[in-house]
Amino acid sequence: MGRDEDVRRCSEKGGIRSGLIVRLYRSAAAASFVITLGAIILSLVIGTATPAWLVTMWYPPNEVVGASPLVPVLGGLLLVGLVNSWMLWQVLRGPATTDVPMRRAASWLRLVLYADVVWLLIPSFLPGPVETVVGLALWASALVLLTVVLTGPGRPFRLALLLLGLAEPVRSLVTDLTDGSQILRFVVSPTYQATAVAASVAASVAMVMLLLAQRRDGRWSRVTLLIGAGTFASAFLVELVDSLTRGSTIESIAEAMDVLHFVWLARTAHELNREPRRKTPLRVPTAVTAGAATVLLLIVVGPDNPPHLTYTWRTDAFTGCFAWSAPPRVADIAVHERDRAYLCSVNKSDHEISDQELLGKGNVACARFAAGKPVGARPALLALLCPEVIGRKHPDLLVSSAQIAQQEKEKEDLAREQRAREAREEDALCRDPWPALRTRAQATASYYDWDTQPYGIYDAEADTSADAETIWDLRSIDSLEVSGQLALIFTPSQDWATCVTVKALRSTPPPLRRKGWDEVVEADIVSESGRLVMQTLSASRVRFPDLARSGPGRYRLRLYTRPGVDLILVYPARRAT
Repeated sequence: MGRDEDVRRCSEKGGIRSGLIVRLYRSAAAASFVITLGAIILSLVIGTATPAWLVTMWYPPNEVVGASPLVPVLGGLLLVGLVNSWMLWQVLRGPATTDVPMRRAASWLRLVLYADVVWLLIPSFLPGPVETVVGLALWASALVLLTVVLTGPGRPFRLALLLLGLAEPVRSLVTDLTDGSQILRFVVSPTYQATAVAASVAASVAMVMLLLAQRRDGRWSRVTLLIGAGTFASAFLVELVDSLTRGSTIESIAEAMDVLHFVWLARTAHELNREPRRKTPLRVPTAVTAGAATVLLLIVVGPDNPPHLTYTWRTDAFTGCFAWSAPPRVADIAVHERDRAYLCSVNKSDHEISDQELLGKGNVACARFAAGKPVGARPALLALLCPEVIGRKHPDLLVSSAQIAQQEKEKEDLAREQRAREAREEDALCRDPWPALRTRAQATASYYDWDTQPYGIYDAEADTSADAETIWDLRSIDSLEVSGQLALIFTPSQDWATCVTVKALRSTPPPLRRKGWDEVVEADIVSESGRLVMQTLSASRVRFPDLARSGPGRYRLRLYTRPGVDLILVYPARRAT
């Protein structure tokens, strides 16, 4: 008698606790709808859909929402609010009371499914690849545990379910982790399109197999299975609305209907406590396998409908288009990339012309060019479509950028060699204007500059930029100007080459003589490093010796000049007389 009373009291306590939990999650769902309704009323009052959009969609609206009519948008948001409240009612119920002892795999599956629901519902601010990895880890764990917990399917069925269910998440992970410069080239290729179609078909087949396995297992209610089947309807609805109203408010509202997937996950976790039915293993009939393969082949090949037109400069395809400032050279582009290079070069975002029409016009222009008829397109563009035709008249357009660079280099080398040869001839015509004054440190070279720029003597290890500014800022400039560790000689003429002879002396300098010279000037220059050098004067690259023969210190420059001839003596200033 006493034991029966204890059992009755425990049952009453459990019932009270369950009643409290039911009232709690029903109150949360009701509160969600009340908040949504209040936000919609506030939006009607202030004349903008922003409050209602934030409450129901959980992210700020864009410019398209602001430009849409207010009442239809709020009507759609009211529908979304109802769906969200129903979703919260389903999700917040939590695990049901266990009717039968649950295996460890079933307990882990329930935990992973609820974790996946929480991850999908709560907004994340993590980087895209991190979100993809976390989502894949949760779904892969749930899928593996489902194949273990389900009692109806056989091993081949479980393995096929696992492989097909992981196809789409793995493809998304690879796409997110691939380098951007590589994925841009791949995303518009036929291989990518076929892979995306195959992964989508695999995900749909896996969902069908999973629902069949749940029905065979017997633990899940018909409502749960219908909600799981409804995920297909919501996905097709989103795709249909997306194709009809691209970028509109209706598209964004339709995308909110994917809450069916969240509800199916939550109900799958909630009903795991039931007793499974024992039936023969579920196997995939051969006819179903053959039918699925046929459908997949038809999807890849495509129906016999009008051709699907593409537009390179539209938003969806723009990421795969490489914009060039000038048409790329055909020899630089791989054969399979030439059509895209042509489209990227001729497409304009303000013209609604399909890629197929542009290629057709280009091929017609190639035929006219081959027939000798005038065409409006540039040959450099048509070379991307018909290089063999354009190359007959413009063979230079078939040369690669590397070949052009090599040709330019060869031209520069020839021009440099020609300048060096002419400079050596000019150097050979120059003579020492004071042969009686011989020194071991001397050299003679020719100097010519079209802009009559000066040549200089400077300390090899000094920064002479400030000295150069000082000289160029002078109001009047003489033949020889010196500042600090830089000397500039302004004697070159635009009409002839100047023969320059420099002699560095150690001993007492010779007496000043003016006969035979138009001008003789002197100035001091400083060499802190003990290395005074003459700049290279001619293309023959005659090397001048170190002019600071006594090491660091102050040196005297004496310039003798007449038309076409300069003589410079360099000697220590302390020995000057």
